[in-house]
Amino acid sequence: MKYKIFTAAFLLLCIIPSAGMLFLPPTEAAANERLTAVPQLKNEDGSWNTEVLDQVTDYIADHFALRQEMVTANATLQTKVLATSPAEDVIYGTDGWLYYAETLDDYQNRATLSDEEVRQIAQTIADMQAFCEARGARFVFTIAPNKNSLYPEHMPARYLQSSGQDNYEKLKPLLEEYGVNYADLFAFLSAQDEVLYLQTDSHWTNRGAALAHDFLMEALGLPHTAFAQAAYTTENTHRGDLYGMLYPKGTALEAQQQYQTSFTHVSEPRTAEDILIQTTKPDAPNGRLLLFRDSFGNALYPFMAEDFREATITRQMPYPLTQVQAGDTVVVEIVERNLANLLKYPPDFGNQTQTDSVE
Repeated sequence: MKYKIFTAAFLLLCIIPSAGMLFLPPTEAAANERLTAVPQLKNEDGSWNTEVLDQVTDYIADHFALRQEMVTANATLQTKVLATSPAEDVIYGTDGWLYYAETLDDYQNRATLSDEEVRQIAQTIADMQAFCEARGARFVFTIAPNKNSLYPEHMPARYLQSSGQDNYEKLKPLLEEYGVNYADLFAFLSAQDEVLYLQTDSHWTNRGAALAHDFLMEALGLPHTAFAQAAYTTENTHRGDLYGMLYPKGTALEAQQQYQTSFTHVSEPRTAEDILIQTTKPDAPNGRLLLFRDSFGNALYPFMAEDFREATITRQMPYPLTQVQAGDTVVVEIVERNLANLLKYPPDFGNQTQTDSVE
């Protein structure tokens, strides 16, 4: 009898994930996760979809009932017992630190771009600067370091570093050669005594973004709010993007700094991830800001917006440089791991129309 009970219980557990799809709410994506869309019998052109069975398999694998609960339980078991991450995009480090797997090539000093491609990127940035300056605008370019470029001590020992150069190390001397007004956040942030990146996220803290703001404004030679000396509070309010990818049903929050600002949004954004955000502050000391940014700009833009009467913050790529006007301040921020995007999406000098956005 006990064998029948065991067998019945086993079969029930096997059935619950698929049968539960009929009764439980649809599974939602966790963090940056992308779930398989509902398969269609026909393609957009009206032809029969010959891959529908494979797509159904992928769809069920992404949407079965209690999937996120099971993923979280599995991740908890593997990280606590084996000290390893089952999520392919997340590296489980020491002392609770998580890293983005897409930064491994940079961390291990493996250049993914050829010398010619890196030189082409340097030339592109120099062309952007020349274009902006020809229109009477200030220009500064900066690269936000990958988390493990600043804090490698928590990376697992199995990831060995070579003696080669990664994309950034190859690009940096070329920026000087081409006369780019480059604000070196690698040197600035690494010189700080504070930890300025989040343990469970791939980005800097609000404090890190505040100090980056001060550094960029000093590089531009513009009057600005000194957020390094500004008061702030610290609250456990932040759910790390890497934490969400690893533990989709996890509830832990990380400490984050909260600053007071007084700018207003022209139109309230849905989230800091919006492709276009516009702000205004009539009594600010500087004119108009164009901030071309990626996800590191989520925390950076509120500090930058505090010092400009108008600000346009965009994730649009190619960079829409045709918007640049006389008197503007143009800041181009890109994270180290995304440098190849400058090759993939050449800036719009007036003869391109693509408007993709990137993470």
